[in-house]
Amino acid sequence: MDDSCIRCGNPATYPVRALEVRTLHIRSLSGEKSIQALGNEVASGVCKACARAQLSLATNPPQAAKPQIIPFAAVFAAGILIEAGAFLFIRQSRQVFILFGLAALICGALGIWDAVKKAKEKNRALRAMPETEALEESAWDIFLSEAPKKENQNDLTYIPINEKTLRRKNGDLMILYHLLPEIAVEAWKRIHSQEEEK
Repeated sequence: MDDSCIRCGNPATYPVRALEVRTLHIRSLSGEKSIQALGNEVASGVCKACARAQLSLATNPPQAAKPQIIPFAAVFAAGILIEAGAFLFIRQSRQVFILFGLAALICGALGIWDAVKKAKEKNRALRAMPETEALEESAWDIFLSEAPKKENQNDLTYIPINEKTLRRKNGDLMILYHLLPEIAVEAWKRIHSQEEEK
């Protein structure tokens, strides 16, 4: 394990272990398909101060949702400007601009609503946990935000290797971590074999 915090570099308090999943999206005339493969086990850590700051942020839904809300608020504002411009200045092709403005308004509103909803759900989940578990969950959230998201053409995602994951079935892993069925089976085997080797 890396003994320093992935975010600030201070000594880590919460160890984080994860199994890397590499996903390649291939677009073709018949649609999009994904190819997945498991990567290496990643070991990292998060310090107590960063975990506490993350927990404090996550239990304040308006603040937690702010980074996701800002781009959708910009889209919503653009929709208002397009609508206003369509009615005040544009004579020709007005309907196209009206539809475009409506699409921006709907997209912005739905994005804001979804961000606020997710922040509230996260807040409820963390408040229902004991503090130690909530801090561990916050450490995982920090790891996810700081860990690499891309490697060449591949999208990188991570499956935590912890007590909760060990209790899950491969079908649960497939749903929770968006895995292809055969990769979920392989991930389940890898996680359990790594624990048995410890």
